[in-house]
Amino acid sequence: MPLLLVVFFLSSIAFAGNPKDQWAGDYQKAQKLMETERWQSCQLFTKLSQQKKAALWKLAWIRTIDVCYVKNNPAWKQFHRDINEAWLYPALYKSKFQFFERKKKFVDAMVLYLSYGKYIKLDKEEKTSLLNKALKQKMSRRQRKRFQKILYKTSPRFIPRPQPRDYLSVAKDFRHARNFDKAITYYRKVINQKGFTVKQKWYGFKGARRTYKTRKWTQMEKYIRASKQWAYFLTKKYKRSKQFTKFHHNANIEYIRTLWTEQGQSQAYKELLRLEKELQGRYSLQLVYWLKGRMAEEKKNYKEAVKWLKRSSEQASLSPEDRRRVLWMLAWNQRRIGQFAESNKNLDKLNRGKDLKFFAKTKYLFWKAMNLEAMKEKGKAQKAFAELADFDLHGYYGPLAFRHLKKKLPAIRFKTFKSSDFEKMFKSRNDHQLFLRMKDIGEWDSAQSFIDNNISPKRRWPTEKWTKYLFLLQQSRNYLKFFERYHVGVPPNKQIEILKEYPNLLFPRPYPKLVEGASQKTNVPSALIYSIMKQESGFDPKARSFADAFGLLQLIPQVAEKSVKNMKEVPYRKAQDLFQPEINIPLGAQTLKQLRGHFKDQFVLTVGSYNATDTAVKSWVKTRYFGDPLTFIEDIPYEETKGYIKLVMRNFIAYNRFEKKNKSVAFPEHCLQGLQAFKH
Repeated sequence: MPLLLVVFFLSSIAFAGNPKDQWAGDYQKAQKLMETERWQSCQLFTKLSQQKKAALWKLAWIRTIDVCYVKNNPAWKQFHRDINEAWLYPALYKSKFQFFERKKKFVDAMVLYLSYGKYIKLDKEEKTSLLNKALKQKMSRRQRKRFQKILYKTSPRFIPRPQPRDYLSVAKDFRHARNFDKAITYYRKVINQKGFTVKQKWYGFKGARRTYKTRKWTQMEKYIRASKQWAYFLTKKYKRSKQFTKFHHNANIEYIRTLWTEQGQSQAYKELLRLEKELQGRYSLQLVYWLKGRMAEEKKNYKEAVKWLKRSSEQASLSPEDRRRVLWMLAWNQRRIGQFAESNKNLDKLNRGKDLKFFAKTKYLFWKAMNLEAMKEKGKAQKAFAELADFDLHGYYGPLAFRHLKKKLPAIRFKTFKSSDFEKMFKSRNDHQLFLRMKDIGEWDSAQSFIDNNISPKRRWPTEKWTKYLFLLQQSRNYLKFFERYHVGVPPNKQIEILKEYPNLLFPRPYPKLVEGASQKTNVPSALIYSIMKQESGFDPKARSFADAFGLLQLIPQVAEKSVKNMKEVPYRKAQDLFQPEINIPLGAQTLKQLRGHFKDQFVLTVGSYNATDTAVKSWVKTRYFGDPLTFIEDIPYEETKGYIKLVMRNFIAYNRFEKKNKSVAFPEHCLQGLQAFKH
């Protein structure tokens, strides 16, 4: 008897006691055989689809499309007639789509996608590839015209003879496709040729700069030159209109910040003085004075910094975000020169602001408590730290409050649900059992579809019902929708309640085998891998950032190419491979290993350089570290990197607490130690 049949025979005996378990076991075997032994997989799925008493027999029937119909067409009419449950449509239409692709019927595949795209879901590059393949096949003239129109709209770089009106979109598309030279060519056409408006040319300069920024580690001089060209473009025209003045201001602020970061303060300050003179009496100098204050702060001239930041706060506010930024920096520098009461007044103003985010609120509360302590109001300070510790138990500033109070972080205890607790979320007990069956056999897409079609969240739901719904999203591995629903759908007061009662919900640990394997191979703690993954992508394997980073750990292709040299067993070939967790996680862990080695396992610098660059991080240590790591983190000039370090540290503390089940833990001091070694 062939070995494969022996395995099937023995496994059927193992499941003989429970028909449901046997069906599920056979289904999982059929799934594993799909790629290697299609004929055996086909036989199993066919057998399972004939057992119509099984709850998921229709799902097995759909899978026969994936493995059985290699040469012959399936009976589509019968499938469409009998599979009428909406939650099954994604599986059906995706299988039908893949069938057309296997048969190289790309025209049929595209027609299907245009009708049922919400079920099939292609990203931009997949859609572009399909259109190009379809256009090489026979079709009616009318259909060809339609497909070409869709292709040119989706990916303008394929327009055979682009008109000048298309140049900006063509350039942007080439940049997205990582064909940077072509992108620059089209941006330069907009910049240099006649017939384009001033506004179009300004966007041409902006696009060229952004293209060089994406690859700035290889073309730094061109990036700085492009930044300067963008900044100087409207020098003779900015007075013509308010819009031109605004454009001139924005481009110059970006150029000055680029100069400051890459070449130091001297030249950047000269450019800032020029911009101040040009805009005086014509446009708000809020950000000009803010930069002057930041530069004075970098020189440790804190009184001068406060002077300019006060002037900045008196200017017309360019946006609510800019107002908050200025007020915070004013409060921060007032603290530095001992004006603690004035600092707290500004922190109170910030705390009363509209649309105040939870994270910002905890920041203002922490530093207000620190100011109270500096004012010798020890009782008020201790009370403020204690309130913050209770308020922000699973954040960044809350654990810092515990540290300041010299108390351990309490053991994480959270409520759990029994399986039966979820039954009322569905229309019937059978629906809940159906969901569990899908989860058991690993049909994640169908489980997600089932939830979407059976549960409609309501903002007025009580906290417990929201929590159960979020748990179901996680159980179906729909992390993207989970975080979207939590941060947007759940009211803020209920978000806090959920975090206090069910902290594990906000710190999931998917892909455990991949993460543990990468951790063992690179000696990078799994808690750190998860902390970075949560912050980078929210566990979305298809994530892609504006900075051209891909996948779960948001790797930039150039970085991945360096990491794969030390992990040759990882089959990385092109940027899109980074969307695969089995490639992204090992390479991300290897990148972290290299950074940890470079920075001698110093947490803040390792995490900071993962988000920014090691050059920027080293320069910040030299100019901004004066002995206190918490002050240094607040002084990091990149808002994104500053917030990133805090949130990754928050994640790291939480994941470590989960590993120390039911035990109180001390604040991880090693996260803040070791900065002094990089001062010089």
